[in-house]
Amino acid sequence: MKTATQTSTSYAKIPKTYAGLMALHLLRPLRDQVDADNAAEMIDLLAGHTLNAEQADYLDLLSDLYEKWESAQFPLSRAKGSELLRLVLAERNERAANLAKLLGIDVSLAYRLLRGERQLTAMQIRKVADTYSMDPVALLP
Repeated sequence: MKTATQTSTSYAKIPKTYAGLMALHLLRPLRDQVDADNAAEMIDLLAGHTLNAEQADYLDLLSDLYEKWESAQFPLSRAKGSELLRLVLAERNERAANLAKLLGIDVSLAYRLLRGERQLTAMQIRKVADTYSMDPVALLP
């Protein structure tokens, strides 16, 4: 079983070259939570400092890898509007009928809302956001 690396390295001891950074933490696709934790540790170590060009390039690539992994693991974080609503309902094993009941609308209208053919009204957004503890802005198209 893989374990997260424990880096007690201070920023002052971080390599100044791309090759040195690669020797410390190899850039490769993140496959699991341990890989992601190790990448996040390196990002935290480098972020917020004045970096040379090689360190900045390394941080950019590592951040891209981390963002790609995070987006794959947490699809709700990048979804908006009707897509987000579909994902939230699916996560709760609910269907258009549940949405229709919540909003007091016909099921066919709920299906159109979920397909993005119709937009939620401001009052509907508020009701959905309150019911599912969501940011109402995320429900905007």
